[in-house]
Amino acid sequence: MTTEAKTKKNTDYSASAVNLTNHMEVFNAISRIKVMQSDIEMLDATLHAYPEYEQMVEKQQEMAVLRKEAEQLIEQYGSYQDTEKGWYGVKQRKVSVSYNAGIFEGKYPQFAPAVIIKAVDTTKLKGLIKGGLITEEELRQSWDGKGGASVVTETESFAYIIK
Repeated sequence: MTTEAKTKKNTDYSASAVNLTNHMEVFNAISRIKVMQSDIEMLDATLHAYPEYEQMVEKQQEMAVLRKEAEQLIEQYGSYQDTEKGWYGVKQRKVSVSYNAGIFEGKYPQFAPAVIIKAVDTTKLKGLIKGGLITEEELRQSWDGKGGASVVTETESFAYIIK
């Protein structure tokens, strides 16, 4: 019986990365970070009583500076990823979606009791969407048709993935 070794697949951030350009300047910063990570891991394996421990602490401080530099380069040149090597310098866009219960109730009074408790039950709401009773586009439209608020509110945030 043959067994294939399962290798962990590196994450692909293409869907959420902001300005994914794979610019060489960001690659160079990530490369320096990889070397520094390797140095830190080797020094960390050494007992704290040895002088190398202080070197590791210094390397960790240097690493913090390199990470800030990489973030600035990502801002300047765009995100970088190499899924083959597992190297990332990605500014990731994260969007949180919430639903306005009052507007939802006004727009869809027939469904309100099913999905509104104190807030919109997103699991049940997704069931209505999956069942074809409501579309995501309808939820995003102004509920009064005149440019007023919609049921959906999106909050955008960003995180840096540097590894």
